[in-house]
Amino acid sequence: ATRTKREREREREVIMAEEPTTKGEKEEETKVAPTPIFGQGSTFAGTGFSGFSMNSGGFASSGTSEASGGTAAAANPEEECQAEFKPVVQLEKAEVTTGEESEEVKLEYKAKLYRYDFEKQEWKERGVGPCRILEDKKTKKTRVLMRRDKLHKICANFLIMPGTALQNHQGNDKTWVWSTPDFSEEEMKTELFTIRFGTVEKANEFKEAFEAGMKANEELGILDESKEAESKEEGEEKKKEDG
Repeated sequence: ATRTKREREREREVIMAEEPTTKGEKEEETKVAPTPIFGQGSTFAGTGFSGFSMNSGGFASSGTSEASGGTAAAANPEEECQAEFKPVVQLEKAEVTTGEESEEVKLEYKAKLYRYDFEKQEWKERGVGPCRILEDKKTKKTRVLMRRDKLHKICANFLIMPGTALQNHQGNDKTWVWSTPDFSEEEMKTELFTIRFGTVEKANEFKEAFEAGMKANEELGILDESKEAESKEEGEEKKKEDG
């Protein structure tokens, strides 16, 4: 049936009324979905960052390229170590002399040394380290030299004087006590020492080597030389006091 003029006017009014609403909805949809910042499909909606997915063109793709580049670099790791660097200062090896180069080692054992403090009336530990009995290859004089471990500082240095007596300390078979002029601190000083070894056998071997060196020094006239040196020092001190 043919529509009347009135029906056609109503239809036109309905269309004109719906057009603004449709246009407003399209503007709102455009505002809700802005252009992605981190690549295609990137958005903060939902539970994660879809912009970091493997399919996006954001950071995920750049990370993949870096990983592939790192794999290529790791394939030839030695290529990064081809450079050679020369030191700015050339250091020459220096020979360290200890004064023991011209001596023969007659005995060497690790031990602990004590000295007696007469002022405080007590024993004090002097050091732990190798204790050596040394014989000079030229003069044949025998001395005892002991250095501290690691520091190598001298804690005992003396010629084995004739008449020196070794005695056990309080009945301990691993220890020896004796008195001697010592030169470990670069000046002559009479000390009362106690030395302790790890075993009785080492202590006995030390005594044998000690007494053998003492006998050799006696034959060399060490005691007479020591007396002459002492009298000379006393004379010089007396001159200083008088002068």
